[in-house]
Amino acid sequence: MQIQIPYGKGFISFDTSECLLLDIIKPSEMHQSERAESLINHALDNPLGSDTLSSIVKPGDRVAIVVDDYTRPCPTRVILPLVLSRLHDAGVDDSEVLILIANGTHKPPTHSQIIEILGERIANGYQVKSNDCFKGDHVYVGTSKQGNRIEVLRDYVESDVKILLGDIEYHYFAGYGGTRKSILPGLSSYSCIQSNHKLLFDKNARTGILKNNPIHYEMNEAMHLAGVDFVLNVVLNSHNQIVGAWAGNPELVLDAGVKLVDMMYKKIVNEPSDLVVVSASGYPHDMDLYQSFKGLHSVLPVVNKNGVIVFTAECVNGAGNNVYLDWLKKYRSSSDIKKELQKEFVMGAHKAYYHLEAIENYNVIFVSSIKHDEVKNIYRFIPADSIDNALKEAYKIIGEDTPMRVVPYGSTTLLYLKN
Repeated sequence: MQIQIPYGKGFISFDTSECLLLDIIKPSEMHQSERAESLINHALDNPLGSDTLSSIVKPGDRVAIVVDDYTRPCPTRVILPLVLSRLHDAGVDDSEVLILIANGTHKPPTHSQIIEILGERIANGYQVKSNDCFKGDHVYVGTSKQGNRIEVLRDYVESDVKILLGDIEYHYFAGYGGTRKSILPGLSSYSCIQSNHKLLFDKNARTGILKNNPIHYEMNEAMHLAGVDFVLNVVLNSHNQIVGAWAGNPELVLDAGVKLVDMMYKKIVNEPSDLVVVSASGYPHDMDLYQSFKGLHSVLPVVNKNGVIVFTAECVNGAGNNVYLDWLKKYRSSSDIKKELQKEFVMGAHKAYYHLEAIENYNVIFVSSIKHDEVKNIYRFIPADSIDNALKEAYKIIGEDTPMRVVPYGSTTLLYLKN
């Protein structure tokens, strides 16, 4: 039988016999039941725990709207025009609206990337600024309960009305993306992000966990210290269709989104396997290895130690993060990296920690556009130019009769072992 999995902006396929297929774990996805615009307008008309946007703003207000950057699948080009229309109807002049791109530690987008995020009319017709975590004008808004200084972009903090747009999906140490992540890390300074992410070694800083998650708690604190008036977040299926939308109070919006994400993507597995084929869910999740790693990380709980993971991610932008790359080159073990990060946390190096921890416990065969020498010598994966060839290598390691588990959407699926 032939199986297709996402790769870049398309799919790649491989052949296997049914007797060697343990299972294919796919999301229990919803499909878009009505036009995306209708879902967004319904959310805007019926906010959770909040007045409507038109009741919050008034003529003369300086309005900041925060949107996701180019590494996130949020359909900003669909959402933003509907929000701008509400502001216009409420008497807010276009010149009083500032669109802020929440880059976090990512490189600020080029003008062409801004057009891709916002659409040409909005990109050229409104004030648009991107967060630069190193050089941006960040101001102190308070100290978190963890004792960390919270520093957020001045343009946002000094706005009269503050609106956050984004999508809710799994995040492997904040629990979930969405709402508060637009501020921390989205609009925060490097030192602030660094202090927050240093908390990732806490046992509760895990994918799909909000309770007692110190990273989530501090992100939420930062959002309220900086101020927030209105949130609009969506949940997407694997085809990047909007299947849920909520507006209003950030906590209520996040709670609603989390419930839908778990309903679609949280999967319980009865027992681990020795062989898993996993995709990083395709574009934009697999633009680079830094982002794609979430797909590999998601299947680790359901693979036996020393088992084989066939990992596919196109990675047209290579590593995607120089710190991540440098630390992989410099350190030979995850324990060495952990010691260094506990002394001084460095953004990007945490991915190198997760990376080395994975290859110390599992055999990873990597199908990507990255050169084989680089895959082997820098990332220390086993390179393969197709899934079929990767499976041939896998069977050499664990035996030809080993059944496989297939996870086509690793970056968006949360796998748990039963009990």
